[in-house]
Amino acid sequence: MEEKNDRGLKHLAHKHLLVLNENYIGGGGYYCWGCQEQIDSCQSSVYSCSDIRSYDCARFLLHKACAELPPKILCPIDQNEFLFFQPPLMSRNTCCRICGFLRSWMCFTYCSSFNTDICVCLKCAIFQVQQSKEDPIFVHPGHSHPLALIQHPSSFQCYACKVNDNKLDSSYRCTKCQFWIHKSCGDAPHSSQFQFHKHPLKLSFSLPEVYRTFDQFCRICNERVYWIEWLYCCRSCRYFTHFHCARSRSSPILSSNEDETYPNLVHLPAADELSLNLLLEQFIKDKITLSDTSYKSNSISSSTKDIKHWSHEEHVLKLTTFNELFDRENDDEMLLLRCNGCDKPIRTYDSLFYGCVPCKYFMHKVCAELPREIEHHLWPGKTLIANKKYTFCDGCYGYGKAIFFSARRPDGKGIIDLHIGCVTLPKIIKHEAHHHQLHQVFDKDHACNACGWRGRLWGLYKHECKQCNFYICGGCIVKARTYKHRWDPHPLDLIYDAGMVEEHEHEFECENCSKEIDTNNWFYHCSKCDLSFHINDCLIRVK
Repeated sequence: MEEKNDRGLKHLAHKHLLVLNENYIGGGGYYCWGCQEQIDSCQSSVYSCSDIRSYDCARFLLHKACAELPPKILCPIDQNEFLFFQPPLMSRNTCCRICGFLRSWMCFTYCSSFNTDICVCLKCAIFQVQQSKEDPIFVHPGHSHPLALIQHPSSFQCYACKVNDNKLDSSYRCTKCQFWIHKSCGDAPHSSQFQFHKHPLKLSFSLPEVYRTFDQFCRICNERVYWIEWLYCCRSCRYFTHFHCARSRSSPILSSNEDETYPNLVHLPAADELSLNLLLEQFIKDKITLSDTSYKSNSISSSTKDIKHWSHEEHVLKLTTFNELFDRENDDEMLLLRCNGCDKPIRTYDSLFYGCVPCKYFMHKVCAELPREIEHHLWPGKTLIANKKYTFCDGCYGYGKAIFFSARRPDGKGIIDLHIGCVTLPKIIKHEAHHHQLHQVFDKDHACNACGWRGRLWGLYKHECKQCNFYICGGCIVKARTYKHRWDPHPLDLIYDAGMVEEHEHEFECENCSKEIDTNNWFYHCSKCDLSFHINDCLIRVK
């Protein structure tokens, strides 16, 4: 500020000599005394006091750009006047005449010689000093004001990549406001072909207004993309990534030992509803097989034809088939038949199931054979007891009258209820919508990536990839790849990525509720008829 030599810098605001640290290493939470911005360890060139015996001196730090400003600068408002450096003890809370921000009395400022009517903060002072030294200005499409090329690193956070990195060679800064970007960011191509997406991605300097109805999220880091930040996008696929995420992306590769560790890993989604029901039936069979021997007394032998089941004590349930009970050509009767255990339809003619015809009480054979007391892999040693009740499932949040396996929560606060479909889900699942395996957890802090549901206050069973912050609830993870319903002659396809629907830049509207679909979530769609449905209640109502 006043005198600089080989020994260091003598600054007007400090009594001791300041020394330059080109690669400052220090503790967190330290701030520059000049601009009051945080100093990043290992990323900043910083002047510090040469005498660190006192506490105040040890914490006296200045960015290199802040420390080397001249004692006076030309006033940007009145070119016939100079502004003079004011240390904090001579300053008061003032509003910068350039950027409009109210600056604390602790900040260094530049003020007119006779009064403080014209004050400029240190950030804006740096802009003014460098403006006279730089190359000719030019117009960038990402900013409304002209930009000047600065032949040294930026002193503040880059507006494009959000990184405070003063090691880059040069930067662009606005001649009128505090907009500042790395030169490499400003020179980034407006269209790029990246490895992680099949179409070229276009550089956008804000989130297009048409996509602002819902929050949009970066497909790489899963964090929110805000309206006024730079991003790369593919409008055809509704694919968005942060500017810095796209440029630093390294393609994720599924480690080879994942599938080797679990050779019998279940892969979802199932092809259709029939395949899904068969798969869910297999999950129940696996649960019966894996049940601890201490619970075998609660189960029913697979060869028993007449049983007395605890859920229907009034009458005996008889083992039967559709062929024995109904006319094979009468589909209406078949569609009305639902399992009173899992609440899923019983639709296969040749399959065995238990039934009480007078009471119209039916159960899949495997549902009836499931032990009444079981253990769950998330709670080793804890017994879940089956009961017939009306309630919500803590796995998929489905509501109905079915068999629920219940136990008191580990923290003792309330009861956890899981219906048959959720209590028998495998611990680890591989889903086509994600490139890593998904592990079952009980979670209350994250929303389901498929439907957006977070769960009740105490949480919901989900399958997670903690590495990618990816979660799917029990109801969504078992959605079939295709569904049929009466409003369309074609099967509806499960869409877990809007890019699966080619050339569809306009919004997706649910045919049932007429509301726009948030394409961050999963939905069902027919490309031939351009019909779409929300993944849960709306689809159920029209099946």
